[in-house]
Amino acid sequence: MKNAKNKTVLGLMILAAVVSGCTGGGGTEEDEGSSSVTVDEFSAFPNPVPGGQNVQFRLTLVNDGGTDASNVYARLFNPPFGGGSQAFSATSGSVSPDYRTLAFENLNTGTDQTPAVPQTRQVDFSSPNLGPDREVGYSFKSYIAYNYSTTGTAEVQIMGEDKYRDEGSPQNSAGLENSRAPIQMEIRTPTPIPIYDDSSSSVEKQFCAIVRNQGSGVPFRPSDLPTGTSESDFNLTEIQGSENIVNITVRDIGDVRFNSTDEGNNTRSIEIFNGKGVGCFDMIIPTDTATLQRTLPVRIDANYGYRKTGTANLRVEGRR
Repeated sequence: MKNAKNKTVLGLMILAAVVSGCTGGGGTEEDEGSSSVTVDEFSAFPNPVPGGQNVQFRLTLVNDGGTDASNVYARLFNPPFGGGSQAFSATSGSVSPDYRTLAFENLNTGTDQTPAVPQTRQVDFSSPNLGPDREVGYSFKSYIAYNYSTTGTAEVQIMGEDKYRDEGSPQNSAGLENSRAPIQMEIRTPTPIPIYDDSSSSVEKQFCAIVRNQGSGVPFRPSDLPTGTSESDFNLTEIQGSENIVNITVRDIGDVRFNSTDEGNNTRSIEIFNGKGVGCFDMIIPTDTATLQRTLPVRIDANYGYRKTGTANLRVEGRR
C-alpha cells in the first residue's frame, strides 16, 4: 500500500514537471559574468484555450547582470493579429503595436544583500474563432529591448626613462576587470608604459579596446533605444539597422587624456564584426610628470542597447 502511494506521488511530480516545462518560459542561459535582463517566465493562460475566448500572456523579466537596465520594453509578435476569425484580436480596441508592447521601463540589478526583483507584465487577447474539431498551435515571441552598460577597470603604470631602465625594462599586458554584462571588454596596452626624455610637453601612446558580445542577444546603437510603446518610439527597423554597434568611453585621468583616433574625443563607436570589435584612442601623457612612477586607474564604459527574444507556445481548440 505504501509503495503504491509513493508511485502515485512520483507520478504527480513528473506530470507537474512536464506541464510546467510546456507552459512556462524559462530564461535563456548565459554565462554568469555576461548576464543582463533575462526571461524568467513567458506563458499563456489558459493553455490550451477554446477558440474565440480570452487568453492572457504573462511575461516576467529579471535583471541578473551588474548594471541597472533602463527603457525596457517587450513587443509580442509572430502569430496573426488583427480582425477576422483567424487572428488574435484585442479584448478592446485594435491590436496596434502599442497594444502588443509591454512597458517595464527600469529593471534594477540586485546587490550582495538583496537579489534582483522580477517584474511581470501581462496582456489579453481573444483567440481565433476556429472551426469545429480544429486545433492550431501558435508560437508567440517577445522582442525585448533595453539600455545596458559595461564598466571595465584596470591599472596602468607610467614610468620615466631612468626608472624603467632601473627596473630592468619590465612589461606586461594590462588586465581589465568587467562588470556582469553581455558586452565584455579587453585592452591592448603594455604596463608599465615608458616615457622617454622628450622636448615636447606631452607624448602620445596608442590605447586600444576590444569588445565582444558574450550574451545570448544582440547589441545595437544606444541612440536607437525604445522610449515608449508606440511604433515610432519602439522602432524595430531602426534597431535592426544599427545592430552590433557599441559606444566606448575611456575616462580622462587627471592630466592624462584619451582621444579617439577617428572621432577626436574620448568616446567612439565600435562595430562588432565576426565576434569582436576594436577601437583605438590616443593616450596623451604629459612629459613633465613622467620622471616618477605613476599608477593610473583606467575606467572604460561601454554603452549600448541590447535585444533578445522569448517564446511561448499556445494551442487553440475549435469549438465542437
